[in-house]
Amino acid sequence: MKTLSLFFELYYRPASAFSDIMDSGSWIFAAVAVLVVSFAFQYGINSRIAEQYAVGYFDQVVRGERTLLRPDRGPLEADPEAAFRRESFPLIGSRVTWLFSFDSSFIAPLIILTVFFVPGTIILAVLIAKLGNAGVVIGNEYGTFSTCVMTAWAAAHLPFAIAGLAFGNVSLAGLVSVALWAVSGIAFGGLLVFAIRTVFGTNYSEAIITAAFSWIFYSIGVNVIEFVSPWFFSPFLLIFAVLYLGGFLRSGVAGMSDSMRRKRDFKRFLHNATVNPRDADAHVQLGLIYASRRQDEKAKEHFVKAFEIDPEEIDANYQLGRIARREGDLQKAIEHFSTVVAQNDKFALSEIWREIGATYMEAGMDAEARDALEKFVARRPFDGEGLFYLGVLLKRSGESEAAQEMYERAVEAASTAPYHRRNELRKWAKRAQREMT
Repeated sequence: MKTLSLFFELYYRPASAFSDIMDSGSWIFAAVAVLVVSFAFQYGINSRIAEQYAVGYFDQVVRGERTLLRPDRGPLEADPEAAFRRESFPLIGSRVTWLFSFDSSFIAPLIILTVFFVPGTIILAVLIAKLGNAGVVIGNEYGTFSTCVMTAWAAAHLPFAIAGLAFGNVSLAGLVSVALWAVSGIAFGGLLVFAIRTVFGTNYSEAIITAAFSWIFYSIGVNVIEFVSPWFFSPFLLIFAVLYLGGFLRSGVAGMSDSMRRKRDFKRFLHNATVNPRDADAHVQLGLIYASRRQDEKAKEHFVKAFEIDPEEIDANYQLGRIARREGDLQKAIEHFSTVVAQNDKFALSEIWREIGATYMEAGMDAEARDALEKFVARRPFDGEGLFYLGVLLKRSGESEAAQEMYERAVEAASTAPYHRRNELRKWAKRAQREMT
């Protein structure tokens, strides 16, 4: 029941639902959901598109006569002349077969998603969001992300599959089916953005770009499945898979399950620890987990609970200060940051001073902001964000040459940063470049 409720929660609270799927979702449930929805979608929409439009077929002249062929499948025996009278697919015509298939097995979406789409999308997210080593990310996140993606695919296509069955007998069934098919793909893309953002902690722009280009991997999967489908269910292939690939597949599934279980067990342990009314650290760790998933409200809720348990808790004060600054409550942000500095003025590799400086700068207290930022830059001379802020303050005070130097250093910091930090610092380099022009 829990997994089913999470499935329907995607329709009205997708971001929160994906976070819960990461903790409680079932890979098996998601796979079965894809198969069930795919069967209905194939019958209610795809088959009607194939009946109405010339998709998956092409003409060829054989001995002076037209013969209708299916790619890799030979002649179509049933009423070929009727098939020749089919309409061209809207907008893109026969090129649709390069990207999608409408006469494949209902099992195909499950294979395409798990074998091609999910790994390809993870690699794409790694490249776009600079998440680190692709192999490590796939090993850590494949199980979680594939569960989210399959659940999203089933949720996105289910309403349109039902609508396709309902519209099955109307005269415009082909055109209606194309519209439902197109909108279902857009719906999946929208849910995919939330899945990428939640699982990998990317911002919206990175998630949208990743989702937009991830269709390449789905299309690759479509074409590969079309090519191998005549042999896919061969008994010899199945025997080979069991004898020679069985151990590899079992170890892969076990590794995926272990990765998901470790993350879930850790979060469950933290939730259990919050039963202790004096354990502020458990709430801090849960807050950090939710923050990494872009679940800001849940993160704030746990940071507040940690602060209520221990008003001197350094991590809770730091995080609440950043949240208060983001929400525009600058006085509260300074109060939280002051608590942090009183305990450790080098907290978070001295980033506490960058936060203080930025907060004072937003409050128009340039002298206090400059003191804090100069202290931070002295300790972290290659942090592009701190250099940019200091450059802005220097420019305000009329010190144009000194400001120019800060901007140049901010640009250099982004270009020389380690690979995993370049994307984070790039936006500050771009802002510095704009200030320089």
